[in-house]
Amino acid sequence: MFRFAPGRGLTALILWLGLAGCGFKLAGSADLPESLNSIYLASQDLSDTQRAALIERLERAGTRLSPSPEGAAELSVRLRVIPDRTLVKSASTGKTVERLARRLDYSIKSAGGSLLTEPRSLIQQRDITLDDDNLHSSGRERSDVIRDLEQALFNQLVHQLTRL
Repeated sequence: MFRFAPGRGLTALILWLGLAGCGFKLAGSADLPESLNSIYLASQDLSDTQRAALIERLERAGTRLSPSPEGAAELSVRLRVIPDRTLVKSASTGKTVERLARRLDYSIKSAGGSLLTEPRSLIQQRDITLDDDNLHSSGRERSDVIRDLEQALFNQLVHQLTRL
């Protein structure tokens, strides 16, 4: 049979109120300015997967996507591939170190059409070690790193938008 301990319930309530009152937020959440409550996303060169990931990140930050630029801020985004660079190739170990990089160009206009930010660029890069003897694993690792780079760029973009 359970016995209710009033001290534990009171402690949990005080802890919950303390966290709510101190401005605690879940990781990955952000508060965009009121002028960005509704955003029209004008994207170039984004795949459907990339576009969906960016939309999900923007919505998590508290905005809603508008189907047209009328009455909404317009976010122009272009994701570019910076050519991969081979940094080290070892014939003895069969390992290759490559640098993967992506650049996100963006600008945003207010609902009234005035430019809120001049065109800006964000860059993310990561060095990975690939095994020349295991091409399947290396290909999967490369695609995982590219997806992580893109997610980091989308998070960085939302962070920049919160600072407007």
